[in-house]
Amino acid sequence: MFDRYFAPALTFAVLLSATLALASEMVHEARGTAPQQARAEVVVLPAVTVVGKRAQAVALAGPAGAAALQ
Repeated sequence: MFDRYFAPALTFAVLLSATLALASEMVHEARGTAPQQARAEVVVLPAVTVVGKRAQAVALAGPAGAAALQ
């Protein structure tokens, strides 16, 4: 009997608190505070060339047979 009331009440409380948190953040941003921009270091990696060979069964089966083998 307790579960019939507790689960919906808990769900309602979570939804209400999430709505209030989002609304307060939206109001806070609308008051003119400048949004903070995150800085991240950008790393550029060298290009990689992948060389591989197809399995003999897939090569002989063609595109239609390759789908059936997977």
